[in-house]
Amino acid sequence: MSIGVIQLLIVSGGFPIPLIVALVIFFKKRKREKMILKREIKKFLWVNFSLEGRIHREDYWYYGYGMYWIIIVIFYLFVSIFYFAIGYIITSITQDITVGRNIFGIIFYLIVVIPIFICYGMKFLANKIKRLHDNNKSGSFLLWTLIPILGQLFGLYIFITNWFMRGTTGSNDFGDDPVKKDITPVITIKDAGKTFGLLLVVAAIVAGYGMVVGLLTGRI
Repeated sequence: MSIGVIQLLIVSGGFPIPLIVALVIFFKKRKREKMILKREIKKFLWVNFSLEGRIHREDYWYYGYGMYWIIIVIFYLFVSIFYFAIGYIITSITQDITVGRNIFGIIFYLIVVIPIFICYGMKFLANKIKRLHDNNKSGSFLLWTLIPILGQLFGLYIFITNWFMRGTTGSNDFGDDPVKKDITPVITIKDAGKTFGLLLVVAAIVAGYGMVVGLLTGRI
């Protein structure tokens, strides 16, 4: 299997389930309500980049997985084609394949790879935390997944809860029932900044955790 195909599988989630879910929910929503582009964009941004409020399962599947991965795959393919063309131009100008590839690799990494990973990290936290909110649990519950061995059980519990379990019926500590009150929240720069800040904190915690485990096991 070529490296390009492997990269595409990684970026797309490695399996077609999110895309299938998106299509199923999309046609379901089309039958039930009129799709308004402006509303969809606002909802997509809020679901994937804000830590506030609650989301129900349908929005989690549709905006958080299906629509998100479709956009990422399209972006990845479009930018890949564009930058391969730029890389070819650079190589033609420099007359050096190695230099052309190196320059192209740096540009591609900075403009494509890093933004995709940052967006995924923010999306991961926003989706998971709002679904935990829907089940009246704090986002800090995710920290339990860092516990050796038991963390895998907590991770499985969060996966099952987020994907398949209905949230709290009625209002809870984190807001109104999103099933009964289908709102279209507006995300602000401050909201996105909070999510990005939390991503940096979590990354630091995970890195520190990895170092401690490495020292204890003699890998570092």
